[in-house]
Amino acid sequence: MCAQPYYCEHLSEVIDEREGIIVCYDCGLVLSNYFFSQAQTFNCSQSIFQEEIKEILERLNLPQIFANDVLQKLKSCGKNNSKTKKLIPYFVYKTLNEIGCPVSIKDISSVSGISENDLYDMQESESLVLNPHTLLEKYCKLLGLNDFKIYSVIKEKMPVEDTGHNPLTIIASLIYKYCKENNLKYSMKEIASTVGISSVSIQRYIKKC
Repeated sequence: MCAQPYYCEHLSEVIDEREGIIVCYDCGLVLSNYFFSQAQTFNCSQSIFQEEIKEILERLNLPQIFANDVLQKLKSCGKNNSKTKKLIPYFVYKTLNEIGCPVSIKDISSVSGISENDLYDMQESESLVLNPHTLLEKYCKLLGLNDFKIYSVIKEKMPVEDTGHNPLTIIASLIYKYCKENNLKYSMKEIASTVGISSVSIQRYIKKC
């Protein structure tokens, strides 16, 4: 009676992405070809990206529904490589400002750990310009200055041309000047803290302008 030939059940499979094949880990037999397309790569990475995006949105106290918009932006820009994860904070910033939910570079930097300089470099490479008027409305609301007339008066005093100053410095300075001129009890420190800049920045802007 002949001996039963060796039989492997191929219970342990591994993917060799370099060769594009699936191999049995136990016996080394090539089981099938494996094609790892760019679309599959994005789908596999999508859940990882989504978790990163949601974590940033949570730290910003923003709805996580915005994560879908950021993912679509990543996908449409073809950002799917080893550096994509590092770009996520910037794409959160970019997407939120484009859909009318403004956040500052300082905000993104503080919740993501990416330096403001790196984020500015990414912004300049794509020519994304933050709209100061939209940010003004946001910080007026945060300070309780919800009257549209107040926003309109401050908005009229915003410089038309680029002054070279940080948009947040301009916004905080104009809000402070309005409050001081109209005897509203908002300290420079309170306004600076809400906007996320230093009181010194407001002092310097007012002195120069």
